[in-house]
Amino acid sequence: MARQKKEKNGLYRKNLVVGKKADGSYIRKSVYGKTIKELEQKIVEITQQLNHGIQVWESTMTFRELANIWFEQYNLEAGENWKYGQRNMIKKYLIPPLGEMRIKDLRQLHLQTIITTLSKQGLSTSYMKKLKQIAAQIMQVAVGSDLIMRNPFSDVKVPKKDPFVRRALTEKEVALITDNWRGHNLGPMAMIMLYAGLRRGEAIALEWSDIDFEKKVIHVTKAATVVKNVTRIKKPKSDAGIRDVPIPKVLRNMLMEIRKPSGYVCTNTSGEMLTESSYMSQWNSFQSYLNVCAGGRRGAGKYVPRITVIENITAHMLRHTYASMLFDANVYVKSAQKFLGHADIEVTLEIYTHLSEMKEEKSIEALDNHLDEMIKTKRYSKTSEIAEEAPVSGTADVLPA
Repeated sequence: MARQKKEKNGLYRKNLVVGKKADGSYIRKSVYGKTIKELEQKIVEITQQLNHGIQVWESTMTFRELANIWFEQYNLEAGENWKYGQRNMIKKYLIPPLGEMRIKDLRQLHLQTIITTLSKQGLSTSYMKKLKQIAAQIMQVAVGSDLIMRNPFSDVKVPKKDPFVRRALTEKEVALITDNWRGHNLGPMAMIMLYAGLRRGEAIALEWSDIDFEKKVIHVTKAATVVKNVTRIKKPKSDAGIRDVPIPKVLRNMLMEIRKPSGYVCTNTSGEMLTESSYMSQWNSFQSYLNVCAGGRRGAGKYVPRITVIENITAHMLRHTYASMLFDANVYVKSAQKFLGHADIEVTLEIYTHLSEMKEEKSIEALDNHLDEMIKTKRYSKTSEIAEEAPVSGTADVLPA
């Protein structure tokens, strides 16, 4: 490339022929770069896109078209699970309001409005951050291809929301599962998540060869992921997910009772690996079973209504209960991080801090209840009772100096 000079705006520029008009004249496009190397790289990228039939100079390109280019051309090494998740987010939240808008007409306020609305609807901060990241990455393709000068979505603000705190199970709910796991196909899986803290995908992928009965540990080395109701086995998201989890006595007894020589530990009713649909169906059935065990009733048409006596229980509640058990047992936070498979200890500390605050609140509540009861019954203290019963002396006791 011939020696380039900076423009007044501080950028290097080169005119590039990108096509021909109907009258045969050339269509030229100015390409800019902060450095000569960046300029050369952009020219290479645009040339490659032109060779693939992508008309990057078209000012009528819509967000939908650009999103398709980004998805197909810029994520060649992405896995199927990632692509499935990204496609759904784009299709559900970005395409309806932005799909038919021209790239050059998009502004920061368009995505900001979407993010703010979703925040009010209850979406988590982390999910909204992912959505902003996807939208900004799509628009960065337009910047890099000189369709627009700057990314309008890069400065969108994501509202910070208080994280949703999942509750731990009550002692009665823990006992309900522990005493009745034998009566349902998903009972063993619930016990594993409750007493070993495994994630749902880790429990689905668990094989009998992963359980060391002699050393009393579960070797967590893989997890199940579901794409379009097809279950695949993969490594955990982080190295921290690969871990050994101790097997407490209550769980070991359960595993010994159902022990098999090989295969998956948690399966559907046919003994096959759980899919998304089979898991959801089984979990709903398990909750209905627990409800009956607790004294509730299954419905049988409009003349025999369902009676519900327990609250909704999710798989993550079981894992959160396991974390609560570690806290109550004074398990060191670094050990808890290892057993739970947290890559970042801040996640474990956040759970421990929350549990500590809850205990403090309960202690204050217990103290308030005790004092209220004491005042109602006028039993202020044993000291006052002793003082009332003590005989009146003519001489005062002399305290030693």
